[in-house]
Amino acid sequence: MNDVLLILSLVLAGLSLWLLFRARYWEIQGKVSQRLNETGSRNGEGDNARFWLWRLSAALTESALAAGDYQEIRQAMAVMGKSREQSQVIYLLSCWVLPALVVVVGFVFFGVIGGVMLSVAGFILPRRTLRGMGAHAEMRQNLEAVELCHMTRMLMEAGLSLERVMRIIGVQGRPLLPVLILRIDRFNRLMQSGAERSLALDELGENKRIPVLRSYVVLMKQSSLLGSGVSASLDQIIEEAQNVERNRIREETNRIGAKMTVVMMAFMLPALFILIGGPAVISIADALAR
Repeated sequence: MNDVLLILSLVLAGLSLWLLFRARYWEIQGKVSQRLNETGSRNGEGDNARFWLWRLSAALTESALAAGDYQEIRQAMAVMGKSREQSQVIYLLSCWVLPALVVVVGFVFFGVIGGVMLSVAGFILPRRTLRGMGAHAEMRQNLEAVELCHMTRMLMEAGLSLERVMRIIGVQGRPLLPVLILRIDRFNRLMQSGAERSLALDELGENKRIPVLRSYVVLMKQSSLLGSGVSASLDQIIEEAQNVERNRIREETNRIGAKMTVVMMAFMLPALFILIGGPAVISIADALAR
């Protein structure tokens, strides 16, 4: 019986991973079907053509039960460049389906105490992991925004406009900006569709937790007024970003040093006392024994 349950849990875990990897294909298929069957109504037959997984994830994320929890995950997914449908499916599989499988396996194979512990870990760890991935993506984009400032200054000094600069960076700057290039591509698509520059820049710098990119967007909005002063302002943004990163590295080094000090005091200092005072203690014990 236990072997059957183990095989069943492994099959369900493999099925959830397969659904996660197939999400991109189903997203494209659903969008194509929706466009082909669109009748002009936003909630008409086009919604019926969507894949059932999208409907299920959308119903979950729009419900009162998970709406607040999903907003935090959605922000992290948006930073990583995931679409609305992708973020909903990832939230459904990683934050609900996977914890449910962990709960079943925990209570079946590890008893009540083990099941409770695995249940808590199954519901907390996926959410913390997704938030951590989003924070890491924000930090990467903040660092890549410094390189964006360098390339923008170089191309603007050559007399190119902002739109031309962003198109060149979108084509040739992908190796330097692997994460931030998604936002740049979005900016270029909006400009090609006829959107205003200010609106496209607002969407480029919508995340306030990326300060370098936010300062870059504010500066680019004023580029028509600053003229040749854009280069000096970009240099200032770069210098401030480097100072912030230098301070962050210094704080991280101090934090690691403090942890190493605790380790030394907890393990190495008693060992040193034993090494120095051990022979004296043994000699005193021998003398008292005689």
